[in-house]
Amino acid sequence: MASLLETLAGFFKGPSGPKCPECTSLIIDDSCPNLDCPLKVAEWITRWCSPEAANIPALGQTAAWQLARLRLVLHPGELYELGQGGWDRLEGVSGDQLADIQGQMEGSKSAEPSAVLYGLNLPGVDERLAKRLIEAFSSIDGLRVSKPERLQQIEGIDEQQCVEIRRWFRDSVNKQALTMLEQNGFNLGEQ
Repeated sequence: MASLLETLAGFFKGPSGPKCPECTSLIIDDSCPNLDCPLKVAEWITRWCSPEAANIPALGQTAAWQLARLRLVLHPGELYELGQGGWDRLEGVSGDQLADIQGQMEGSKSAEPSAVLYGLNLPGVDERLAKRLIEAFSSIDGLRVSKPERLQQIEGIDEQQCVEIRRWFRDSVNKQALTMLEQNGFNLGEQ
């Protein structure tokens, strides 16, 4: 008799291979490739809210998961556009907690550029690399328009990561996130 785990694994494994349990996208290289997958969105929102990024601790993993699962946000920029009706849909978030979240979101607009860059969740960009990139390019906008050969001169950036970073900045959802962040008071240009 098959265990529950084996049964579930069989359910999520289609004829083409294993599928994401949340969005049912075909798993590629042990990862869900769907950037709209609620698991990926919740991960991005959680990273954005971390102390190393925008520092919004009142918006914890549970609230991030609900925001993603309810499809209220797809990226951090949408957090700053979310109306009261959206916030009201979150279960277990008190009025006091919501006030804390909104106050911390307002304070996050003065985050260091390297913290914002880390929070954007670019492929392979950890805190240290985010700091090196801001030092080298002076701003997120400077990085966004950088030439591949200049980007590859940064310690920790190989050719593949250069391609991934440049692809991230060309993605329409990521462009929208940057635009919304700028419209809501984030300075992505020269300091």
